[in-house]
Amino acid sequence: MSIASVMHASQHRRRTSLGAMGVLVCVAALAARTAIFGAGFVATSLQAPRRYAGLRAEEGDAGAAMSYGHCLQEDGSWKMTTEGVPIQGPEDEEMAEKGWQTFSTQFEAAAKRGMYLDTPVAEEDIKYRWRRLRDSFGVSSEEALSIMEADATPLVIDSNYVQETFEAMVEGSSKEKALEVVKRHPGILASGKAIKDNMGQADIMSSIIGFTRQMFR
Repeated sequence: MSIASVMHASQHRRRTSLGAMGVLVCVAALAARTAIFGAGFVATSLQAPRRYAGLRAEEGDAGAAMSYGHCLQEDGSWKMTTEGVPIQGPEDEEMAEKGWQTFSTQFEAAAKRGMYLDTPVAEEDIKYRWRRLRDSFGVSSEEALSIMEADATPLVIDSNYVQETFEAMVEGSSKEKALEVVKRHPGILASGKAIKDNMGQADIMSSIIGFTRQMFR
């Protein structure tokens, strides 16, 4: 299975015949390639079918600024969510901007097009997914940014899919272990719910990938 196929399949929630261990191996291949060549190398080799002009953050009902982004629908289409994430102030926006810059560095071509494969990745989408990831994990903005600096791959995955995967990781181990694995190998969040029963292998694999990433820094 190619690297592009792994990401495309995870986005549309398709089930493959590889089994959970096969998914882990494919995700590891993506991370290893990213660690050696950089995420920009992977992104520039892919052609997007179209460019999307994202919407800017708007004012919420209570007057607080809100962050919105596209979420994947059951029919495989993308739709701008109506449930925004509150922008917690100037510092929050500053950190979100750093998240966008991190993504733009790792996925330069995709950031310029506003699309990664069929996934909208306009600035507003990336900031929204970064905030969703931070809140889903229950970590600080600094920790969320640090995870993306290691590998921004989760920002090209549907936020609900990322949340479901992380919750499955927690169920299969603990929140502490799940965060430890994600910090070493953020790309593991492309694995889906099947990761729940394979956290032992995920822990070992993330250690290897984390070590490899350090070697090529």
